[in-house]
Amino acid sequence: AIICSIGLAPINDASANEGTAITEVATLEHDLGLGQDNSLVQVDADTYALAYTGVDGDGFISTFDIAADGTTITEVATLEHDTDNGTFNSLVQVDSDTYALAYTGTGQDGFISTFTISSSGVITAVRTQSLGNNLEHDTLQGYYNSLVQVDSDTYALAYQGDFADGFISTFDIAADGTTITEVATLEHDTDDGTFNSLVQVDSDTYALAYSGSGDDGFISTFTIDTFVATT
Repeated sequence: AIICSIGLAPINDASANEGTAITEVATLEHDLGLGQDNSLVQVDADTYALAYTGVDGDGFISTFDIAADGTTITEVATLEHDTDNGTFNSLVQVDSDTYALAYTGTGQDGFISTFTISSSGVITAVRTQSLGNNLEHDTLQGYYNSLVQVDSDTYALAYQGDFADGFISTFDIAADGTTITEVATLEHDTDDGTFNSLVQVDSDTYALAYSGSGDDGFISTFTIDTFVATT
């Protein structure tokens, strides 16, 4: 039998194979002591900021220049922003050169600190434990932080609070990082709320994936009214 395939489009082998090859380009061991609870964000085209837990469990922010093709990774600067504890980090951009960090600090409590980071990678503490002026938003516990931007000055944080319960809190953070104000808190899970990952769904809706009762997997949704949150 003769099978005619006239008019059929050829299979694009290149497209079919996309994503099948992963090649490591470069590696930098930036901390020889400890490097846990990492949260990495982009500062500009080739500059990146990393919040992490370093030696003695302290909190660090480091900046790096990373070439567009990944061939070079160069550490630029490092700031030890918390000399007691700095775990469960979640770092977000506030404006062009300001960044906010939600993390677990002294006494395993929940803290938010702010920094400025220039396009050249210079880090300046604005409100930090090292300066003695950051915000301790939960005096009992603040684990498994996931911080996202709601609008120009409002931020939502999912975290594990007292009795390992799940909480969502909102904060107003000034564009220059000089003021941090807690606005509202919702205890959304009275059994467990760990390993949080919070994302925006639309202009006022947010989805949270987390580990809840029995360590099972849950997804919950929330609305956050920007008018109420910024009042």
